[in-house]
Amino acid sequence: MGEPVRMVLDNGCILIAQQVKGAPLVSLNGFVKGGTIWEIPEKIGSVNLMAQTLRRGTETKTAQEIDDVLERRGANLSFSAGHEGVSFHLSCLPQDYAECASLLVEILLKPTFPEDELDKQKLRTVNALRDALTRPEEVSYRRFLSLAYDSNHPLHYPADGTPESVEGLSRDDILAAYRKALHPSRTIIAVVGDMEPKEMLDILANGLVEWKSHSPESVDFPTASFPGEMKRDYVNLPDKMQSWIVMGHKGLRRTDERFYAANVMATILGAGWGRLFTQIRDNQGLAYAVGASLQAGLVEGPFIVRMGVNPKDVDRAIESAIAELNKIRTEPPTDDEVADAKNYLLGRLVLSMETTSGVASMLVTCELYGLGLDYPQRAKDLYAPVTKERVRETAEELLHPDRMAIAIAGP
Repeated sequence: MGEPVRMVLDNGCILIAQQVKGAPLVSLNGFVKGGTIWEIPEKIGSVNLMAQTLRRGTETKTAQEIDDVLERRGANLSFSAGHEGVSFHLSCLPQDYAECASLLVEILLKPTFPEDELDKQKLRTVNALRDALTRPEEVSYRRFLSLAYDSNHPLHYPADGTPESVEGLSRDDILAAYRKALHPSRTIIAVVGDMEPKEMLDILANGLVEWKSHSPESVDFPTASFPGEMKRDYVNLPDKMQSWIVMGHKGLRRTDERFYAANVMATILGAGWGRLFTQIRDNQGLAYAVGASLQAGLVEGPFIVRMGVNPKDVDRAIESAIAELNKIRTEPPTDDEVADAKNYLLGRLVLSMETTSGVASMLVTCELYGLGLDYPQRAKDLYAPVTKERVRETAEELLHPDRMAIAIAGP
């Protein structure tokens, strides 16, 4: 692997390229900060629908012509949107990179959102949402977010909207979402492959230098608060055999200095060999699946515990999970638990960069959170100071079992 090369265009767009000798594909990952923060409650899902429809036509190409260009070259190009931003990914052969990258730039700068293509994508999205609302794991997570975050926070609402909100979106709404959600100064693009970094960057820069937008150049994500008291809600899905529980509350931002200790804590609790799995699934047999995660990002994403249980065991499983959360707040983990968690996290970091797409994704992450492009080489040193007592202190600061939001979906 060569050293990554970084370029900032006059319009603020950040481009990063890295050469990987012998890599068969060139992979490009992009991220535009903002996401659903631009939506009003009546229009939730508009940014996601905009992203899904973005490549369905430009000023010079129809959706079919775009598909043909990509299919002839065995290339893949996709767009998606979440609470924190719009993402896109391109993969192609090195000899096709120039043409495919130019197509990507055209789609970003000159989409047309044809009415017929928008109607097709709207139908697909509504059907996918209706299907999701039949699955307890999806229903419980969506309900959890609405309980854990206030209505003035973007995480309160589902990023892909509801069937009703998406059905009500017009082409004008999608155009408004496009104008607000995309801006070069909020954009990071990383491209990785067996090509000279300067060549990869110049091809992108030649087109993106023309990108202008009237939307805000920066975005401030609101802070979140804990529920004043424990909240619990149940959604009845009568035809299901299993109940899903999602419980937790706000966590922290990825840039919080406590992140590394918090990530070790979450791993000790929630990994496949972690305390929740061992105690609730193995020792008590209360759950088919159990885990915990810390979703730290640009916003204070949640710390959550997820469990799939027999409906008759819901209360016992929740009580056991709360007991484990209280325990790690008052008793330090063992040295072995801390060491195992660090090794697990560092191992996952290495595995995530085994492909050009993984490397590109990591470069975007490094830039997005100001970690430095050499973060993968420094990660071990960042986790090294995390001790068992620091894990306990962080758990005491971050975990509040008496103020959790608990959502249950099932029969």
